[in-house]
Amino acid sequence: MLLRRFLRITCLLAPLVVTRAGADTPVFSLSQLVDRAWEQNTDVAVARSRVDGAKAQLQEARAACILPRLRLESFGGLVPDAKGDIFNPPTDTLGVRPLGPFVRAELQFIQPLYTFGQLSNLRAAASAGVDVERAGLAGSRQDVARQVKELYYGVLLAQDLSALAERLQHELEKWESEIGFDDPDIPLSAPYKLRLALIELSDREREITDRLGLARSALAWKVGLDEQAPFSLAEGWLTPVQADVPSAEILFETAILHRADWQQLRAGIAARSAQEAAARSAYFPQVFLAGGVRFASAPGRTDQHSPFVKDDYNLFNGAVVLGLRQSFEWGMLDAEVDRARARRRQLEAQQHSGQQGIRLEIESAHGAYRRAEAELTGALESRNLVREWVQLARDEFELDPSQVKELISAFEALAGSEETYYRAIYRHNVALAELERVIGASLRRDETP
Repeated sequence: MLLRRFLRITCLLAPLVVTRAGADTPVFSLSQLVDRAWEQNTDVAVARSRVDGAKAQLQEARAACILPRLRLESFGGLVPDAKGDIFNPPTDTLGVRPLGPFVRAELQFIQPLYTFGQLSNLRAAASAGVDVERAGLAGSRQDVARQVKELYYGVLLAQDLSALAERLQHELEKWESEIGFDDPDIPLSAPYKLRLALIELSDREREITDRLGLARSALAWKVGLDEQAPFSLAEGWLTPVQADVPSAEILFETAILHRADWQQLRAGIAARSAQEAAARSAYFPQVFLAGGVRFASAPGRTDQHSPFVKDDYNLFNGAVVLGLRQSFEWGMLDAEVDRARARRRQLEAQQHSGQQGIRLEIESAHGAYRRAEAELTGALESRNLVREWVQLARDEFELDPSQVKELISAFEALAGSEETYYRAIYRHNVALAELERVIGASLRRDETP
């Protein structure tokens, strides 16, 4: 019987969404879309460039320890020829002499020996700066992942609701052909009520189809896909994400270990502390080696070998000396230390209040997840009860066709319970994604934190 077949289908309305994808249509899983978003998102790209900049600063700090100054200057040109020395000077001192080539090179170097911790503290500050930017990058990636998950689940929800509306409408149209005004066992109002249900379902299907198109476009834009090109999702339908969610206190401990902004704050405090120590090191002298080699040659001029004669055109000498540099600008040094201390204390103040803020945020997200979980449980229970109601209404209709109104009411309740269940799954998954973002770690059973 057509009605029995229809009810058997609707009573087993687990979303069997068949992806209408051709052989060339790309299929993406959630993890693949998140990876694409990380590559395409502007905020992630900016955070990644900041990491590169921090690495460059660390490289500069390391280079300051080994030959921070090693320069070679070389130049050449033309100079007047000059033959002779102080005992036999040239006779044409007032005339114009021929020009000859001239070349000069000078190599200079400085090697720090002991700076009372200034260079090591600057290096530590630069290393902590890299950790700061890496944590910022991780935070941007977590935010983007949260957005992609919400859009991904939204597309699956729209797909399920669209498929549900399409199947229900198709079955109602078949059912409509079985119910007519000429059947004495069917109440006169039954065909009208059935037709009204079809009209309402058709309007609902158009609305869901429009939302599905918007959801797919938003997801494609977020992950860098062509909004007009077709694509499919690896999951055929929306299912509750299985997760192990402990108490809020355990989640707080997890957040302290993995949350990006907390790690960024701690790295920032380490960087500020190292900068403060480097500023204090400026009170002490710096011991270093300095030296170099100079060479100059002018073939048209006589090389003067006397040590008392200065000759800038023919020479070769070098030296290595031990140097000490001490700053006596005490006021400026004090100001630099005070500035570094103030920056450190500012971050430490944020650290003291940040723990309470994180705890409150976790409690809020944890409570929202528990409510969504309870809502999902209730929606599933209601779904099962409505299916039992439909089964009873079907049996009554088979015994007494005049009970068609009860069957239509049960059918309408079934459609509403299915939609409520799908939306409960969506809110559950989104609440879990938000909780994962808040603690900075995964809670899914198929993933490790």
